[in-house]
Amino acid sequence: MSSEPRCVPAPKDPYFRDAEQFFAVDKYMFSRRGCWLALSIDDVRYGKGSLYLTTNRGMRTHSRMTDGTKLFRIYPTFKGKRVPFAVQQRCASELTVLTRHGNVRFTWADSAKLMAQGDPGMGLLWTRNTEAYELVKPRKFGGWESSQRSAGPLFFKGLEGSTFRFADSWNWYKLNCGEVCGTTEPGPDGTFTMVCEEFAYAVKARETYPSYAEARADMQADWEDFLAKYPRFIEPYAKKREDTAYVLWTHLVAPTQTTPYWMMLMFPGEMDSQWQLVQNGVALQDNLELSRNLLLAPLERQGEDGQLADGYDEAFLSTGSFKPGIYGFALKNVMAHHDLLKEWPREDLEKLYTGAGKWANWFMEFRDDDGDGLPGFEGGNENGFDEVTAYFDQLSLATPDLCAQEVLNFEAQGDLAKLLGKPQAEIDEWYRRSKELLDRMIDKMWDGEHFVALKNYTHEPVFSGSNMHYIPLVLGKRLPQAIIDKMCADLLVEGKLLSPYGLASEVMDSDVFEFTGVKMGCGPISGPGQLFILAGLWEAGKKQEAKMIIDRYLCRLMDGGFSHFIDPIHGDGTWFWGTWNRAVFTILARMVSEG
Repeated sequence: MSSEPRCVPAPKDPYFRDAEQFFAVDKYMFSRRGCWLALSIDDVRYGKGSLYLTTNRGMRTHSRMTDGTKLFRIYPTFKGKRVPFAVQQRCASELTVLTRHGNVRFTWADSAKLMAQGDPGMGLLWTRNTEAYELVKPRKFGGWESSQRSAGPLFFKGLEGSTFRFADSWNWYKLNCGEVCGTTEPGPDGTFTMVCEEFAYAVKARETYPSYAEARADMQADWEDFLAKYPRFIEPYAKKREDTAYVLWTHLVAPTQTTPYWMMLMFPGEMDSQWQLVQNGVALQDNLELSRNLLLAPLERQGEDGQLADGYDEAFLSTGSFKPGIYGFALKNVMAHHDLLKEWPREDLEKLYTGAGKWANWFMEFRDDDGDGLPGFEGGNENGFDEVTAYFDQLSLATPDLCAQEVLNFEAQGDLAKLLGKPQAEIDEWYRRSKELLDRMIDKMWDGEHFVALKNYTHEPVFSGSNMHYIPLVLGKRLPQAIIDKMCADLLVEGKLLSPYGLASEVMDSDVFEFTGVKMGCGPISGPGQLFILAGLWEAGKKQEAKMIIDRYLCRLMDGGFSHFIDPIHGDGTWFWGTWNRAVFTILARMVSEG
């Protein structure tokens, strides 16, 4: 562990135009592993940004309250008056608010305590427009409580001789405090230190608090511990290793009463869907506890028939749809690197075996209405790519992407059964089902040129410009060589699915190609569209071809930013970034680095 954190230089320009950033904090947030709170800034430049304390808790995020995730707006002050500022993140464990009069620094002492420290004369103003039943009230030892509806109560306190207080603004008629304003007061030396701590229930003042330096050291140590367990990459991917690890570290949220496992946010304020949690479990597999949590978390919301929720958090549950079951893909990858029998508790392996098995079986029972043994997703929302053109005229299809994932799901269940010492008949049954489905999908869905979808009951073939028809490459060497060769040749045709930046989700000369808003399946390049196709192409022995496309995609991320979706024609991407591409980057960069 390094004695000093890596830091970028302090700025010298009076308006901080030369302020380098350790991390693109305006694209993400300043937080640490386990936090449900964060500091969020929309623009780091002088005089342009708005700094907020935000929450990632579901009740706040998914309610329709005006301010969404924003809890408090925070302003730096000098001698009690607001002053313009810039923001710089110089290192992993500190965010600095820069003003022409002095600076204010923030760090996270742990997953619940935000601490701030200011130069002489500097202070902070915290404001919030309260809603009904929201109020601030004094507590003992000079502390203050702020209660927010649908968010955890917060405790504010000045430390090391400084103080913090809210102005009394209680309005009995409105049952709230209107606009609340909290301010710091300096200690005898003119500086201030304060803490803002989130509680699950009632707040309480603690007898002691860490110093700001101790808090920052704790945050830095936790980051370095996480980074040490994150995979290493060859160049050029290594240049974004630390940056990518930092995004994932800051978006991990700790267990709660209603979310008993560690989970990953897709964006600030939005939890991963179940298949994204599983993908992150693969990406972070060398961090055994976190990976185990991420793989088990989806199984906490499983119906009695086996269906997994599309997504959930501590206050929200979505079961009207779902995303693909990819435990087979995940487990084949993780078990190739780890001996789970030695590294996981037996009871967790049993839970995984039972839950993933029920999920695999669910598709065969509930997504094969005509009983032909070929399941299919009913629309792009289920296959994970949304606007999938194969569904342009109908929803009821047997689809090769689901069949391929089920082949892996059944095979991985057999691997787990063998690992757990299940009866040989049980092990053999999983492998038999995997092999029979593979043979059936090749016989019925491969038309000599492509994998096609089939209309239920009539078996009329459907082929479109969608990448869905190439997801079966996830099967790798399980496919016949002639099929691998043909699919690989298709993917190497420039201007179809292959772009300078990776694989599009729809051929680029399609009449329904579109890159607008959050559209994912009718053209844009997305993380999962690269992951399953290119990992399978690699496993199938087409490493040179796979690496060429992987390099295009990963280099676009590294050079152009980790956009959630990328335009395959122009190369620009969505303004929102998130963690999904970071997980895919991790898995693909590790795969290529390992050879």
